Amino acid sequence: MNTTKNDKSNMGAPKAKGRPKCFNRDEALNQALQIFYENGYEATSVAQLGEAMNMKPPSLYNAFGDKEKLFIEVLDHYHKPYQESVRQIFAEAKDTREAIRLLMEKSKNLHASTNPTGCLVVNSTVNVGSEDSPIADKIKSLHDTTENLIYQRLKEGQQSGEISLEVKITKLARYVSGILLGAAALARGQKSPAAVKDLLDQGYQGFLGLAGISR
Repeated sequence: MNTTKNDKSNMGAPKAKGRPKCFNRDEALNQALQIFYENGYEATSVAQLGEAMNMKPPSLYNAFGDKEKLFIEVLDHYHKPYQESVRQIFAEAKDTREAIRLLMEKSKNLHASTNPTGCLVVNSTVNVGSEDSPIADKIKSLHDTTENLIYQRLKEGQQSGEISLEVKITKLARYVSGILLGAAALARGQKSPAAVKDLLDQGYQGFLGLAGISR
């Protein structure tokens, strides 16, 4: 059988590499998360990501797009369990006082360890290159989601009579969110569990005072 010149050239052309046969997206995202955690977004190369994720660059691009799109997906992957745990805390807490106390305790458990690394979202807030970028938009969206969860729980507390109607719960939600963000930043910067605990303890006492809830 004769083979045309065009057929020969096609036979010799390298085939595009796809994803690894045992590709697991969540596992790959966890590997990428560790690299971004260690190096930060700007200092992380595609080569480093590919090595950690056991993927060649063409496969990585095919699965996730470019480094920016991968990082945005990593941020979602990282933050989703936290959001779910906050929802669970708020759903199960017997009252607003307990809801915010447990939220502060969760932050202690996350950030007041012997080797604190802070929060990837908060770390990225400081290190992101541009305030006008898809990454910055994603970070703002994640912060807004957490703040809105707090706001909705405080609103329930106000409707039940635990918090006075005179309290501006929008501002109170921002206060609580700010304490949590500060604890994460402190954990990364000072690496001092005692400082993180002090901030969260004082933050909780401040919340009780601003909410008008007796200590």
